[in-house]
Amino acid sequence: MKMTTKNKWVMLLIALGLVGCVAVVVIACIVWFFGLGRAGVDGWMPVYSIEQTASAHPGFLRTTVKSGTSVFVSDYDEYALQLQGMEPKNAIGRGPIGGRMVFTINGQKPTDYLAVDEGSEMPAYGVYRNSQLPPFDWRHAKFQTMEYTAPMGPAAHKRTTDPALIEEVVSAMRDGTPIPSSSLASGSVSNLNGVWLFSDQLPGMIYYPKVYADPSGPVYLSESVVMVSANAKQWTEARWVPAGPLFTKWLQTP
Repeated sequence: MKMTTKNKWVMLLIALGLVGCVAVVVIACIVWFFGLGRAGVDGWMPVYSIEQTASAHPGFLRTTVKSGTSVFVSDYDEYALQLQGMEPKNAIGRGPIGGRMVFTINGQKPTDYLAVDEGSEMPAYGVYRNSQLPPFDWRHAKFQTMEYTAPMGPAAHKRTTDPALIEEVVSAMRDGTPIPSSSLASGSVSNLNGVWLFSDQLPGMIYYPKVYADPSGPVYLSESVVMVSANAKQWTEARWVPAGPLFTKWLQTP
């Protein structure tokens, strides 16, 4: 049977349609492969603005993220808060230029605390508090476990549940007499670590004050420390207090 001109045109249009469909699928796969498809997946998320100003505490910064009427802050009181465990997965907000930036914290209401990716090239998550809530009251919190974060030495990653030892650390920071931070400004970063304090009142997060173990023996505590330079050999505006005898001895024994 001889094909008519009309049939030829129909077959040509069908062929062109199939080619077009294949091309669309290929382009879509390429876009998804290079990560551009994420914009469509995350498109429903609200966009958060971010603003940074000087904190009322000299040397520290106050960072604010906003979306609509929701305002979350990271200030002096949040510097010592860290996420517990793995990096957050449940994204609920995007940054000003797109991309997942705001996450929920396991165990925390998303109306109370959020994790915000503050990193540039690599993820780095900070804890942000709802501006309508008071800061975490570490001074009167009940901590069940404490771990020293030094990666090396006799007390490396040493843990304790001793309530008297933990209370001594908290009371020293709360009630101790501060010494001038300039007297510690030349300390080596290799002697600067911290303690992770775990509390049932702080699910999904850790309270992380700093510890400076002077090679000559004394140990000092600070609720927050800001590094001055990239080589991390100096810090500023830290409120250092001498540690108590129980904690000092605990650090110096395996």
